[in-house]
Amino acid sequence: MFTRNIPIIPTKRGLIFTLCLLFIFLFPIIGYAQKNLNFSKDSIPVVDGKVVFSVTFEYDLDSKEFMKRSVAYLNGRLNPYSGAFLASNRDSTVCRITDYFEIDSNVAQLFALYATYSLRLDYEKGKCRLTIWDFIYMDKAYFETQEASDRKLNMPEYTGEDMMIRKSYTRLLKKDPSSQVTEATVNRMNEIIDNLQLSFARK
Repeated sequence: MFTRNIPIIPTKRGLIFTLCLLFIFLFPIIGYAQKNLNFSKDSIPVVDGKVVFSVTFEYDLDSKEFMKRSVAYLNGRLNPYSGAFLASNRDSTVCRITDYFEIDSNVAQLFALYATYSLRLDYEKGKCRLTIWDFIYMDKAYFETQEASDRKLNMPEYTGEDMMIRKSYTRLLKKDPSSQVTEATVNRMNEIIDNLQLSFARK
């Protein structure tokens, strides 16, 4: 059987063709990487002295479709401890959400708390803006005592600025607990962002 000799070094035309193919295949990957909207625990976003997480999604969707997919995610996949819609229409959706964060659990103690925050989605053609702000944290025992009570109790709570900027939250036998809670918060924010991106990107 005869085999054809194939040059190892490509011709100039072959090299140009190869580079064009690489560009075609890699361009969507590069473009996707540029759309990373995630936050870092080492760089907390602050607006007018307040912690505010905000990103803008850009997809070929109208405001009605953005709202439909956002509400479907909030109702079906967000899975908070509790949540309530304060408003929802073709222009925007506003919620108040409470998450449960179990930071650490061992024989000696359980390190857990509840974080309550506001979430808003604003819709327009081709764009959806997510804003999350007004964080309030409360230790597990205090939160559950308040929840079981029929009246408002004077329980210690911490704002997003106390926790993530001033790092004023302390806990017995825990080194730098504010940073641990900050990391859990940022992970949750990034989870919400990633899941909304998936919801908007699907065909």
